[in-house]
Amino acid sequence: MKTTESKCKMLLLSRCLIALVLSVFMQYLLLAVFLLFVNFNALHPMRWVNETSSLIFSFYTWVVITPLIASIVIYAILLGKSHLAIKRYYASRFVWLVKTFPRKLSFFGIHIVMGLLTACTYTQFLHEDYRSLTYECYGQRCLNPYYTFLTGIGISSGFYHFCKANLKQEPEAEFPNIQQASIVRLCALHSILYKSLLKSFMPCLYYTFIYWLLGHYGNERLALLFGMDLEENYISFFSTVTNLRLLFYAWILSSQILSNMQLMQKLFSIFLTQEMEFVIEKAQLVCPNLETKADKDVTLVEALATTQVPIIQKLGALQLQTMGNSSMISKRSAIYNLSIPGGYPTNWNNLSAQCLAIMNEFIEDLSQSIKSISTLKNAEFISKAQTSATIAAEKLLLRQYNVIYGIRKMVPDAPAVTTLTCPKPLPTAQRIKEYFDNKYKQLHTTLHTTLRRTPGFFYMFCEPEGAKAAFILSNSQIIIWISQGLAGICASSFKEDKHGVVQITLPEIINTLLRLKQESDKLNNVNLNGKKWDQNLIALKSAVKRSLYKITTIYGDYLPDIIEDAENLRILSSFRNYQDT
Repeated sequence: MKTTESKCKMLLLSRCLIALVLSVFMQYLLLAVFLLFVNFNALHPMRWVNETSSLIFSFYTWVVITPLIASIVIYAILLGKSHLAIKRYYASRFVWLVKTFPRKLSFFGIHIVMGLLTACTYTQFLHEDYRSLTYECYGQRCLNPYYTFLTGIGISSGFYHFCKANLKQEPEAEFPNIQQASIVRLCALHSILYKSLLKSFMPCLYYTFIYWLLGHYGNERLALLFGMDLEENYISFFSTVTNLRLLFYAWILSSQILSNMQLMQKLFSIFLTQEMEFVIEKAQLVCPNLETKADKDVTLVEALATTQVPIIQKLGALQLQTMGNSSMISKRSAIYNLSIPGGYPTNWNNLSAQCLAIMNEFIEDLSQSIKSISTLKNAEFISKAQTSATIAAEKLLLRQYNVIYGIRKMVPDAPAVTTLTCPKPLPTAQRIKEYFDNKYKQLHTTLHTTLRRTPGFFYMFCEPEGAKAAFILSNSQIIIWISQGLAGICASSFKEDKHGVVQITLPEIINTLLRLKQESDKLNNVNLNGKKWDQNLIALKSAVKRSLYKITTIYGDYLPDIIEDAENLRILSSFRNYQDT
């Protein structure tokens, strides 16, 4: 019997393989586009198309592109692992640097290798002046600066994409706001090609300027390393800048590298975020010893509980939201079924319990992270101080009122008895311990204050305020889908649930949504990790409000019978009357 985690990984493995195959196919397509550009012949269009086509499907092309395909396979493996990995929180930038350094180094290396191999592969199809590292000059072998220029643009393009896409963030599958078929999303990939042409234009200019400044020294070192000569006037700035063909090749090559890596990332996102249908309940096996399709199925509850594969958990939450918002009763009918034998609401009990467990864990983590934010600490302290001052003022006014009108207490205050006791001296060992404890606290406070004022220390080794809360909110997409899915199912069950199984858990669902609203409201006007407005927080609060509106609209007349707490009932009444802000 396979475990749920292994079955979920097998489901995603097939999607990753499809993305890999399409990535390899895109390499040949991009190479074909490149050859059409560089071999363009307006005077003989038919010969241009025939020669390009024969070159694309020739055995020579397959051999030349093989090393590049191998690097693409390695890059795809790293991408797949990153998409399936769990997002970790790192308290400081130093911890992040230490923990992610091996992974970042591997991504950096594969970006450089892919850029270099792409440049070496594409230059094999250019004019003979650009396809070789050396050329014949005065009867000797000289270093070809055109070739080093193009290979350099390949390496710099890989480095540029790494810095833009992988240096500060991890590759992550982005779910679209509106779910579409895979074929529709694949047809929209053509926009990446012409966008890459625009994005690579300025980096090419920067690289040309840097090559003009430092290219001569780099070519000298390469010529010395390989024992070749270097023609001085061949690497001048004038010959490089005025060679429009060379600059055109560099621009096209840079855009090909950027589009290639972006297409691979996009292909993985398309297939990994494609909706997956999990079963609500498994079919009963006639012969338990035989492995059938039912044994390979993953239920929705199992998918939501698979924390080791976050993408499966998100797909389960997405299915729950789709079920809650669907107009088709058949998508929710299995939830209301009773178990046979027994007649228990097993499907709904398991599903609601798992969803509430995920939401309660999120609320607890968010609550703990909020406690460390100084702005909220000061607000709470001021609130308590204001409350104490208000109570003291009321007592003083009441006492003055009683004195003016001669009102006496029914039970007089007991006379205060003052007793003077001589404090016992502490033992010597305890006094020494307290002395050193105070000195240690003073030293710790002094060092902490001094180090925080040291330039760069806080940036590198300290945890930014609100960073933990911002990280938790960055994983709130699953909570948004679960809350909206549960609200939709609860609202639809008013007419669809014949057995009333959903109404049993309805009070707990409402109370959980209210707790989530209260915790998220605490972060209003609070800077999270240096940001005044957090998009994840705004999305979470909007989703919770939509869920409460949906439930109170259907169950508005029955709220006093469902909710016992008076404060929660007052909040729900404001939602029912559409007065919540």
